[in-house]
Amino acid sequence: MAGRTSVGVGWGISFSIISVIALGLFVTTVIFMAQKQSATKKFNELQSGISEIVKDGERERDDIKQLKVAAGKKSQSLVAFLMSSQEEAMQLATGSPKATAEELQKSLDQVTGNKSTNMLQAIRERDAQLTAERKRASDAEAARQSAQKDLENEVARVKAIEDAQKATIAAMTAQIDTYKGEVDKYAQEVGEAKRGMSEHEEKVRADAADNSAQLNARIADLEREALLARDTISRLQSELKGRSLKPGDEYALVDAEVIGLDPAENTAFLNIGQNQKVRVGLSFEVYSEPTALRPDAATGDYPSGKASLEIIKVDRDTATARIVREKKGNPVVRGDVVANAVYDPNKVYTMLVFGNFDANQDGFATANETSDVKSLIAEWGGRTVEDLSGEVDFLVLGRRPTIPPPPPAGAPNAVIEEYVRVKNLSDRYDDLFRRATATSIPVLNENRLYTLIGKRLGR
Repeated sequence: MAGRTSVGVGWGISFSIISVIALGLFVTTVIFMAQKQSATKKFNELQSGISEIVKDGERERDDIKQLKVAAGKKSQSLVAFLMSSQEEAMQLATGSPKATAEELQKSLDQVTGNKSTNMLQAIRERDAQLTAERKRASDAEAARQSAQKDLENEVARVKAIEDAQKATIAAMTAQIDTYKGEVDKYAQEVGEAKRGMSEHEEKVRADAADNSAQLNARIADLEREALLARDTISRLQSELKGRSLKPGDEYALVDAEVIGLDPAENTAFLNIGQNQKVRVGLSFEVYSEPTALRPDAATGDYPSGKASLEIIKVDRDTATARIVREKKGNPVVRGDVVANAVYDPNKVYTMLVFGNFDANQDGFATANETSDVKSLIAEWGGRTVEDLSGEVDFLVLGRRPTIPPPPPAGAPNAVIEEYVRVKNLSDRYDDLFRRATATSIPVLNENRLYTLIGKRLGR
């Protein structure tokens, strides 16, 4: 009995335990089922949410897998990784991690000018523009530096020019100050000299007026003397007419003798030359003997010779003459005599020399060369005087002195004196010519004088 009670109690306890366990399993099953349903619901909800994020077909794409791997490396979900990547991209693109794609597109449109392009292309284009702008900026900077260097050089050059100009101006200013002092001093001296010259000018004009009056009186006296001289000459010419060429001895009229002949050249040689004052161009008549030189008693003229000679060359004591005329059948022979009614080797000619001469043949006639002409006359054997008188054989006139324009009022004293001097010389030149013409005194110019004295001057 006791055994059966123990087994029943054991089975009761076991059954109780099993019931409790069964009840617990049921309750647990119910709970698990409820949790399963809740989990299944949540899973389905999550599965639906995941599908919204990534489709089942998209999960096998390589780029999605690469994103999942990259998210796993950062211990992030794919969405968190994508959000983080988007924020970083927006931070890099716009500077704000919270910017949206629309905002990014608007910013990109503003940068590209509403052109449909992507950011990298826009960045590349902007980089290309920046590179070109940098190149232009670099070229501009190089040009600026070159221009700056040129400007510095030009500034230095201008400064050097300014410094030199300042130095020149300073030197010129100092020189001008010196000149100004000298000009002031010169002006003072000129004023004093002008006053002195004005006084001297008045004196010169007064002296000139006195001299002019004296000269006019002298001219009047000379004109009266000239009239008396002409009357005297006319009277003497009348008294001596027909007697002036009548010699006492015919042989005394012989001037030279023919000492030789050159038939080939038609010339004759005479025994007179420079020492006897023979000149080129002088002519002679040829006679067989001195008795043939008897002049005509009525007229006083020489008879015509058998030939005529013209001197073409003069030596010291001999002369060569060309036979210009010869009577047929009566030729010139050695021993014939020659004569010229005017030629007289023993006469000393008196000459008055006045004017401007070109004795050195340089093309310029000056008053200073008058002394050279007088020396030539003295060498020839003549003599010169300073005043025109009855003993003068020839008046030798050079070129007339040229009178300068009258000096203006207030001209320097030296100019006035020179004008008065030259005018007096010119007036004397005219007076000498007039008086010589009135008194029949021969007037020779420079060339005729040289012909007379036998001189040949060349340049």
